[in-house]
Amino acid sequence: VRIEAVADRNPERLDRARRLLGDGIRTYRDIDDLLERETPAFVDVATPPAVRAEIIGKAAVAGSHVLAEKPLAVSAQAMRAIAGAAARCGVAVMTVHNWHYAPALRLVREAVEKGTVGNIRAIEFRTHRTQPAGGRDSWRLRADLAGGGILTDHGWHALYLAQSLVQSRPASVTARVATRRWSEGNVEDTAWARFVFGGGVRVSLDLTWAAERRETHVRVLGDRGSVEIADGDVVERDTAGAVVGRRRAGGSSDDSYHAGWFPPVLDGFIAALEHPSLALENYREAAACRAALDAAYASARAGGAVTEVDGHEFLSAGNAQEDSRWSHVRLQTSTAKSRRLDGKARR
Repeated sequence: VRIEAVADRNPERLDRARRLLGDGIRTYRDIDDLLERETPAFVDVATPPAVRAEIIGKAAVAGSHVLAEKPLAVSAQAMRAIAGAAARCGVAVMTVHNWHYAPALRLVREAVEKGTVGNIRAIEFRTHRTQPAGGRDSWRLRADLAGGGILTDHGWHALYLAQSLVQSRPASVTARVATRRWSEGNVEDTAWARFVFGGGVRVSLDLTWAAERRETHVRVLGDRGSVEIADGDVVERDTAGAVVGRRRAGGSSDDSYHAGWFPPVLDGFIAALEHPSLALENYREAAACRAALDAAYASARAGGAVTEVDGHEFLSAGNAQEDSRWSHVRLQTSTAKSRRLDGKARR
């Protein structure tokens, strides 16, 4: 995969792109200029969330596949627009769900799959940070750009991981949000949420940008035991709490970019061009995240009231993409471009 063009409104970031990628890289001030002059095999959208849907739509019309950061969209309406554009234009749109490939979480998944925990009863996510990525000047503190605070930024990760582990979708939620430190922004910097997934599995989120130290903790509890990430180790326990296994994850990252997790993300994206069902499942996973977060914010506005997740949003959108147009992701514009992705891709 090779990056051949970059679009960014910020001249300093364009200069950085030239330094990192070489003098041969072509740079543009916006996506319209890029798409007018380039024929990209795919477009990687790493903008603030509020403008992603518009860019994805433009890339789809140009016949380019899309790899986009999470959250894929800031509203259910934007999610439907993205699904429609992908289906009409015969392109794949995938969200970067990079935490699937975190070494520690891969070990957690292995423990679940080998039956260490038995039937999953609950999953706990604790993500504590001292600030949002980018600090005080981060767009993540602006509702008009981010679409929400830490519940959007980190809750999305927890929700797609939970879906993958329990193989079901969120059904209801009770949530509360607060601003404890970053009052110069207009989004929450702290959130607590309790989801109930299909089958009765309970998934809890404890998220903050106002912690004293950075911490990432995940625990999966079942009827035969548990597995958790603790201080970089993946620890397996029996029902009495005794440690029955411990492995060092390695490959962890204390920054917000996690560059080492991206090669498998790209591998999955390329595989989805040949196997459209992979892109469809990724979309459903993302749409369920969007619907669940919308319900969580509604619950918080109602003082923590139990709120149902509108599953229709992700099921109907996913079903719409199963028509002949979606099944032809490999055809038309994508066939030739898929070949180029084997050795060279333009972004």
